[in-house]
Formats: sequence, structure tokens, C-alpha cells
Amino acid sequence: MKSLLWKIWFILFMLLCMLGFFLLIIGKLILPKKSYRKIVSWAVKYWGRRLVNMTGSEVEIIGKENLPDDKRICFVSNHQGMFDIPLVLGFVGRSCGFVAKKELLKVPVLAWWMLEIPCVFIDRSSARKARESIIKSAEVIKNGHAMVIFPEGTRSKGAPMGEFKRGSFKLPTMAEATIVPLAINNTWKILEETGKIKAQKLTLEIMQPIRPEDPIYQDQQALCAHLEEQIRARVDA
Repeated sequence: MKSLLWKIWFILFMLLCMLGFFLLIIGKLILPKKSYRKIVSWAVKYWGRRLVNMTGSEVEIIGKENLPDDKRICFVSNHQGMFDIPLVLGFVGRSCGFVAKKELLKVPVLAWWMLEIPCVFIDRSSARKARESIIKSAEVIKNGHAMVIFPEGTRSKGAPMGEFKRGSFKLPTMAEATIVPLAINNTWKILEETGKIKAQKLTLEIMQPIRPEDPIYQDQQALCAHLEEQIRARVDA
């Protein structure tokens, strides 16, 4: 019964998101760019928080003091489940987009919002197209809009992390962005554990940033290994 009610609420919520998107398009045509961006940021944050809260889950944010005011930021996070994205969007405390697989462009409503955030869609079937997506993402960061990457490349669907892919770190280094590591715990238990929505105790930890002037920053192999080690140590086994 609880699962059925959640599905009904989710459908109504997605219909509201669709209505919100059309209102947003109208706003894009008539509002100053700065005002429009503020509305998008608020709407996306609201969407993320509301979607997580609808599951009945509690969220604990650790390390808020570590979130820098730097203009160029790239968040680097482990990736446990489908609720990682709404968790980060709703609770990290900074407007941000994602580097997402191109298949998500086929999802109505979601794809529309992702384009406005803005997210960048990557086509991994072609090295040239993948590089073009990274260059585009770097430009987004340079323009002052934070991006999030998941170096595992896919959801772990459990607590144990996958290995980080070194190529993921081309984005922050190309953008000369401050890297802010994130450690996410228990999102996989909301849906992936049983296939049904369950309330969980979630944690999102914001860790010490790494800046372009730090010695480790220019060594992608060492940087990848360091971040994987640091995040893995904070993810429940």
C-alpha cells in the first residue's frame, strides 16, 4: 500500500514538474538572465529535496564548512543509486549540473530540466564526441556553474565502491576547477536494495577541497588514487 501511494505521489509530482518546466520556458523568454538562473536554481533544489523527502528518508549533511566560495567547482562523488542526483541537487548547498550519459536525453521531463540546469550529455561510443562533451562541461564550469562527476562511471548499487576512472579527472583539470569530494551513504538502500522505495538515513559528506595550486592536482593518476582512497574511507562497507 505504501509503495502504491508513493507511486501516485511520484506521478503527481512529475506532472507538477512538467507544468513547472513550461512556466520556466515562459520565464526564460521574458525574464533577465540572472533572474531566470536564480529561479532555475531554486526549482532544481526544491525538486531534489522534495523527491528525497517523499521517500521518508532523513538526510545528514557533514562538513558544510568545507564548501568553498570558489567560482569554479567540480564535485567528485561516489555513485550508489538513483537518488544520488536529487540528494546532491537538493542538499549540497551549491547550484550544479552533471555530466550524464546521452541515453537520458530520451527521458521526457527529466531531459528537459537537465538541459536547463545545465547538464552536459556525453556519448561514450566515440572518443571525439566524448572529448567534445568534456570541453563543453569545462566551459560550463568556467562560466561559474559547478558540475558533478561520478568517477566510478556507473551506480555501485551497494555500499562497496567501484574503481575510479582516471579519465574522469580531465574535466576539473581542463576547467582549472577546485575539486570538492563528496561521500554519499545509503542512497542505494532506498530503491536498489529491494526494488521498492524505503525510507533510509542518508549522509552526504562534503570533504576538504583540492585546488589547482595544490601539488597533487597536476598528477591525474595520483589525484585519482587520492580521491578514491579518501572517499572510500568514508563510505560504509
